[in-house]
Amino acid sequence: MLKKELCAIGKLYAISPAHAGSGAATSAVDLPIQRERHTEWPQIQASGVKGAFRNHFRRFNGKDQDLINLIFGSDVQDGWAKSMDMLPGAVSISDARLLAFPVRSNIAPFIWVTCPAVLKRLNADLAYIGFKPKADVEDIQKDGAFSIGNLEINGQVILEDAVVNVITHHEDACIKRLFPELERLLLVSDEIYRYAVTCCTEVQTHIKIDEKTGTADDGALWYQEYLPADCLLYTLVHYSHRNGAESGDSGIQAKLADLKAATIRQYVEETICGYVQIGGDETLGKGIFELTWMPGGDA
Repeated sequence: MLKKELCAIGKLYAISPAHAGSGAATSAVDLPIQRERHTEWPQIQASGVKGAFRNHFRRFNGKDQDLINLIFGSDVQDGWAKSMDMLPGAVSISDARLLAFPVRSNIAPFIWVTCPAVLKRLNADLAYIGFKPKADVEDIQKDGAFSIGNLEINGQVILEDAVVNVITHHEDACIKRLFPELERLLLVSDEIYRYAVTCCTEVQTHIKIDEKTGTADDGALWYQEYLPADCLLYTLVHYSHRNGAESGDSGIQAKLADLKAATIRQYVEETICGYVQIGGDETLGKGIFELTWMPGGDA
């Protein structure tokens, strides 16, 4: 197991709808998104996040394949010789977890919602990587809600087909510090949150037209689920010391003799920043996220 010396949070704000597919249809939606098994909350699995980060790094810092292999793990697609021993990466990346979900409302174009169970998980993740601030977790029942964003919200609020009663405004210092973009944020019950993330995602119809008949090809009509734009997710990233000698190749050892965790973090966070693409339908402009790094404490 890698020693996790330095940690960070990668904050992912969805600029466009995103489809990280599960590859299996269990309902009328042909191509659903990835979800956690036990909660049914949307997520982007770690393999997809790491693959997207590696691809972004390759595009913008791809001149040095040895560096890519040392940071993300050996891969023959990046010039790693099949005869050489496989090398684990120096970064460890978690699933991208959903923190705030946008829902259309009667008082604004949309309002973000989160729930106590999500904030409890956030606090556990913050503690794990060395963050001291914690989000306040209030017990919310049934159709109650707390306004915890920067903007005060009061009274009855319609969220899709549900109605919640905002009991009070309580600006959360941790949320304000780490996620200031969540201005209109409601803390709703776990039940209302589950309704929002399971019933209020975006479903788009896709079709392929037969150029000869001008009608849809047989079997070329399908429904695809997306995480809507303006979702906010986060991923935990750990950086570990990497010794070039571990590669088993004297040339790489001489070139990259000793990469400290701080150096690896600098390479990654200076290259993978701004906007990244995660998930499918890249040529349709889907899966564009604004990535912001927040350094954590020592693990």
